[in-house]
Amino acid sequence: MMRYALLPILLLSCFLLHAQEKVTLSGYVKDGASGEELIVATIVISGTSTGTSTNIYGFYSLTLEKGKYEIVVNYLGYQAKSFTLTLDADQRLDFELGVAATDMEEVVVKDREATDNKTLEEAGVGTLKINVKQLETLPVLFGEKDILKSVQLLPGITASSEGSTGLSVRGGKPDQNLILLDEAIVYNPSHFLGFFSVFNSDALKDLTVYKGGIPAQYGGRAAAVLDVYMKNGNKKKFGLSGGIGLISSRLTFEGPIVKDKGSFILSGRATYLDLIATALTRGNVTLGFWDLNLKANYNLSPKDRLFISGYAGQDRFLSNGAGLRYGNYTVTARWNLTLSDNVFSIT
Repeated sequence: MMRYALLPILLLSCFLLHAQEKVTLSGYVKDGASGEELIVATIVISGTSTGTSTNIYGFYSLTLEKGKYEIVVNYLGYQAKSFTLTLDADQRLDFELGVAATDMEEVVVKDREATDNKTLEEAGVGTLKINVKQLETLPVLFGEKDILKSVQLLPGITASSEGSTGLSVRGGKPDQNLILLDEAIVYNPSHFLGFFSVFNSDALKDLTVYKGGIPAQYGGRAAAVLDVYMKNGNKKKFGLSGGIGLISSRLTFEGPIVKDKGSFILSGRATYLDLIATALTRGNVTLGFWDLNLKANYNLSPKDRLFISGYAGQDRFLSNGAGLRYGNYTVTARWNLTLSDNVFSIT
């Protein structure tokens, strides 16, 4: 009887000893040129299906047994980084990836039956992530890059009316969509009576579209969710960019607050439609819009990071002295705290 009584204790001891062999690898994945965190970059163990991906702030955490591993870090459009690492204790490790070369590998065409089951097994059904850099290759109206017009090209999404930025997702109405900019609600996402969106592509980093299976954190809307995030700004050097279009012009200024510790981005856009309208109507009609994006972040400590984001935009439409003005103003403050190697909090 004593032998059988000791058996559960021995099994529990073996389990505890095994559990103690676990260690955690965590850190951030960044753009090597600007220091911008990369969203949904993958960190995998070579030759296995074990791995993880970064969250919306570029943070990852991977728990493994002690041992020697070959780790591969990858992100679309960047050169993969592969190296061998011996893990014998919890370790913090940040990665910086460089932009990939333009050479393309061969295209492999696979049988549909071989990929259907994988699609059904993967999480995120009805969820699409869009790399904002891809928008530069799409044809645009009057030379104005517009993420909402680009989203209308996705399956299941159409324009609510011809030429407008309103989104009808799987038959839903535009007011049934939840649109977020750095986690703040944007109630009116359009400029110029619906022909242009309020999102200046020069200031944006990431866009996720939820057409179905919407996570509970976005509860309250029936059709879809558009979750948009602005760039954090270049942590390594100052930069100035802009563009002149037929409808509007834009200018973006970004740079480090303290090199490799904090950064900011300021991006503005304004139209000169009012000048054209004044010339054509002899001053009877005035219409136009402007918007401004601002974001700053700073590492208070290796485990604390503060973000402040803001957006302001306004439209004006005046005819014979009467008219209307409307716009959006949002401010978001966020505090990220790495509580441990595998616990990440956002306040």
